[in-house]
Amino acid sequence: MDEHLKETIFDRINMVEGYATKQEKAIIEFIRTHQIKDMILLSITEFSERVGVGDATMLRFCRKLGLKGYSEFRFLLSQSEGELEKKTGCVADVIFEDMVMALKSTHEILDQAQIEKAADIILKANHVYAFGSGNSGAAAQELCNKILRLGVHCEYKADAHFQLITVSLLTEKDALVLFSVSGSTQDMLELAKYASKQGTPLVIVTNYLKSPLAKYANALLYVVAKSAPLDSGSLVTKVSQLYVIDVLSREIRKQRGEAAEEDLRNTAIAVMGKEI
Repeated sequence: MDEHLKETIFDRINMVEGYATKQEKAIIEFIRTHQIKDMILLSITEFSERVGVGDATMLRFCRKLGLKGYSEFRFLLSQSEGELEKKTGCVADVIFEDMVMALKSTHEILDQAQIEKAADIILKANHVYAFGSGNSGAAAQELCNKILRLGVHCEYKADAHFQLITVSLLTEKDALVLFSVSGSTQDMLELAKYASKQGTPLVIVTNYLKSPLAKYANALLYVVAKSAPLDSGSLVTKVSQLYVIDVLSREIRKQRGEAAEEDLRNTAIAVMGKEI
């Protein structure tokens, strides 16, 4: 681990507090008066709104602390808590309850109108691409796998360079689906900006409705599953994304009608010989 990440967030705050601006002092006060376990679940936009400052001010504060950005800030914040508070009880029960809660919460805020709009965008497109970075890449790939059986040709690329090359060639007749839990992943933001300039319709699947990525959405699908920096590989986040993917694919199937049913039969027959 880098030496500078072994320091706590409070060590760094103590060093800069003497020459902090009024807004930066508000950030410091917020950090000192709120529980770390709650703060590390906030996106930069949510954190800034709670404090009453802009995203740019929060970024400047992170850099004043000697950090590269908000992600490193969250990491240091979680490290400062030491051993994160753990739930008691059977591990299997805890994980099960977390997954059920994530699914239930995502279901409760699911916007059917946005699901229908996303399906319409995908079905009208000449070419459909689904991208995500990190853990969200698996969700993008799963969407492609799911709707391919319905006769919708959707492509996934894992490499960030090829993602950017692909998006640079899209037009208003294509569609792009982006997955990002934080909604502030630099690679996904860059893709969204390119696509938006070219008039390409965007479907965004994110955990944060007020994230920087969300503003580019033509259809915005919300998943409820927040994770701390040291728990970013949790399947709780993935299960919420997979739920939304399943709902979206069912809507695509519904809108395509008999054509989708025929494609489902054909794809089932095609792979039947692979089974014993």
